[in-house]
Order: sequence, then C-alpha cells, then structure tokens
Amino acid sequence: MSTDINTMPTVSRKNKGHNLLTLSDTYVAIDAETTGLDPQFDGIIELAAIRYVNGAATDQFQTLVNPEREISSFITELTGITNEMLASAPTINDVLPSFIDFVGDSVVLGHNVNFDVNFIYDAYIETCGTPFTNNFIDTMRFSRRLFPNMQHRLIDLIQKFDIGKNVEHRALGDAKQTATCYEYMKSYMNEKGISIDDIQPKGSHAYNSMAKDIHTSNTSFDETSPIFDRVFVFTGKLDRMPRRDAMQIVVDLGGKCGDKVTKATNYLVLGCNDYCKTIKDGKSDKQKKAEKLKLQGQDIEIITENVFYDMITP
Repeated sequence: MSTDINTMPTVSRKNKGHNLLTLSDTYVAIDAETTGLDPQFDGIIELAAIRYVNGAATDQFQTLVNPEREISSFITELTGITNEMLASAPTINDVLPSFIDFVGDSVVLGHNVNFDVNFIYDAYIETCGTPFTNNFIDTMRFSRRLFPNMQHRLIDLIQKFDIGKNVEHRALGDAKQTATCYEYMKSYMNEKGISIDDIQPKGSHAYNSMAKDIHTSNTSFDETSPIFDRVFVFTGKLDRMPRRDAMQIVVDLGGKCGDKVTKATNYLVLGCNDYCKTIKDGKSDKQKKAEKLKLQGQDIEIITENVFYDMITP
C-alpha cells in the first residue's frame, strides 16, 4: 500500500514561487554554490545573478559568501572555492538584501533551480523574515521534455548544444551557461515549430522498469516531478519512515530505486546517521562511492532525508 506523503512533516515554504514551463525573453539567471544540498544544514558560499532583457545579458551580480564554517575538501575539489577564499568574504546577512534587490520581482532561471530557490528562500526568511516568492524556470525541466533520450545535467546540455565542454561549478559561469542553454532551446523550439503546449505532459505514461520487489499500480505520473525517471539509493536509517516506505514513494512518483550506488544512480539519500556535521570520516561506503562518482562527472547528487522530503512534496 502506498504511503500518503501528505501526512509527513515537511519544511513549509509558504508563498514560494511556481515552477513555470514558459518561454520568456526577460528573466534573471541565478546560481548558488553551497556547502551541500540541504538548506537546513548547509550554507551558501557563492551567489550569482545575470539579468536578461530580450534574450541579452544587461547586468550581473556575483559574490562569494562566508558560510561561517569550514567547507569540506569535497566541495573545494568540486568548485575550486577554498576556505581561504571565503575567510574575508561577506556573510549571507550582508549580501542577500543586495541580491534580492538585484533580482527584484523577475522570473528567475536556473538548472535544477528548485534547490537554489530553496536555499535562497530559507536564507531570506532567516535574514529578513520574508519569503522569496519569485516564480522560476528550470532548464532541466525543458530539456527532459525536448530531449527525453539524453541525460539532463548542465554539462550534458552544454555539450549537446555545443556551448562548452565543462561546467565550472562556479555560480556566475553556471548561470551564464544555463541562460545560453535556455536561449538555445527556445530557438530550437522555434525552428522545429514546437509550442509550449506541445511539450506539456499529456495522457497516461506506463512505467514498468521498477526496482526489485518495489512496484506501483500507478500508470500516470507527473513528469515535472524531480523524482520522475530518476534512480534513488538510500543509506542509513531514515528518521520519518522505514526505508521501504520511502522507496515505495519513489516508484509511486515514477522513479526507480537501487540497492547499490552505481553509475546509474541519480540520488543518494543519507539517513540521519550519515549526515552529522561533527563526523569527519564517518561516511558510509555508499556516500564515499557517490562522492567519487560525482567528482568523475557522473549524474549523481548526495542529499539528506530533508531534501528528499522537499522533492516528494508538491
């Protein structure tokens, strides 16, 4: 029997903006580099925003952010940002009001941007007591609809669209590449005569490739969900439910589950015992393998239980 995700306690982000599947010529491309993927545990270490008017960049904002804690060697290796670089940087309290003023009420654009928006939302609530309510456009959502037979990381898009060979994992560079991908996809749709209505999810989609012993009777899925068509692996003990119930939710939403971290894994979900900030070398073998694969360029993210619940909650 499926678990009712609506009965689970989750982070409430009242008045958070909507994920739009739309074509726009005016927007602000954003990106945030962070110490990890959970806004409740992690902090922002770099923010960037670029304003686009009629598809052309007109202004930009960029700053490092001191998270007031040391960042891990994994984050340094991934981004090139060091503790020394952050030591003299302003804190999020200092820079966020300027960032919000720059963005204004514009629609924001990003790649897998829901994560960036959640960090900004939570930081703005903590800093100013005000929610970040801007609507947002996700280039990952666009690419999944336009090119269903490819991977959808930012690096996959820039290479397919001949925009670049590598992703910097730096906020300003990633924001620029994301906007270029969006403009490419807009042009592609125009050239092919594809409308927004054409790429809206329609009808029933059977989904038969489920993990062993975890099945669903659902035949229609929300393809805009971050769970759909993604492979999840869990490690450690979950606080809120048995692991099997979490796996059931994944397949009920059109995702897949695995028992081991492989190159096919998209998300490793860490139970509470695997995400203690006081532990320096207490990572599970699954987490160590996932970190290794991510540094090798695989399409895998390491998330906490809290982030997982954010993903499965509308």
